[in-house]
Amino acid sequence: MISLRARLLFSIVRMSGLKRYLLRPGKAEKYTARDHARGPASPVRWLRKHCDIEKTEIDGQPLFRLNPKENASALHIFYLHGGGYAFNIVSLHWHFIEKLIRKTGASVTVPIYPLSPENKWDSSYAMVMEAFEQAVSRHGAENIVVMGDSAGGGFSLGLSQMLRNQGKTLPSKLVLLSPYLDQTAADPKQVALEKTDILISIEGIRRLGTWWAREGEDPAVFPVSPLFEPVDRLPPMLVFAGSDEVLLSDSLRLKQKGDDSDARIELRIYDRMQHVWMLLPIPEAKKALAEIIDFLAASKS
Repeated sequence: MISLRARLLFSIVRMSGLKRYLLRPGKAEKYTARDHARGPASPVRWLRKHCDIEKTEIDGQPLFRLNPKENASALHIFYLHGGGYAFNIVSLHWHFIEKLIRKTGASVTVPIYPLSPENKWDSSYAMVMEAFEQAVSRHGAENIVVMGDSAGGGFSLGLSQMLRNQGKTLPSKLVLLSPYLDQTAADPKQVALEKTDILISIEGIRRLGTWWAREGEDPAVFPVSPLFEPVDRLPPMLVFAGSDEVLLSDSLRLKQKGDDSDARIELRIYDRMQHVWMLLPIPEAKKALAEIIDFLAASKS
């Protein structure tokens, strides 16, 4: 049963009308422009107090490295934030990273990758690939877990697929949180799912896809849409999705691809949950975090 806190929070989001607002002509573009002018959120207070934070750049893009001052472990989390590839990292992401560090003692790399529509997937992947290779040189691939929410979840899968395709070192595990994997919203089941989703629309998915793809490029190809690339020979994955989010379809199709190719994919579907609920201050997020921690702690088999 859905918790009272989740029910109230989802009701507030629904009443805000944000989903309808972003569907109006020109509104999404204005919203994006304001977000880009504001810039990325900075690490929250707990992180500044309890971690040594190194801020550097790759090709002019910020890169944060966080190392806990106490109880540090060998685990390293390479975190890719969500936002449809078009929106900046926000405090909610940093608070989630804080929880991961508190629970695991992990060090964390957070690339602030170039955003669409000004930038396309190729420049963003180039920056993230370089950031990942730097993380490997510092921590060893065997200690790295790549994790991301929404578009960051799609980016996490796509990064691993690209590393595999190029014969490069892979991370030890992947954690995908409500991953955004298909820019075309091609699954007919998404029409029904859109009715229960309080934030994301099919039109919005496709609009963001056109921003992320290069001019004239088919959005139904890799790496614009990682769902359409093979998932064999990848690290073990833990995937979360909510039953009421339109992107549930992406996770279900990913799981099916995994089953068809003997990939190691665990899919956890939470009843009545919305997009990236695991980042929210609700009981269901605590349960998801506990499952993530167990997955990170388990030895690779």
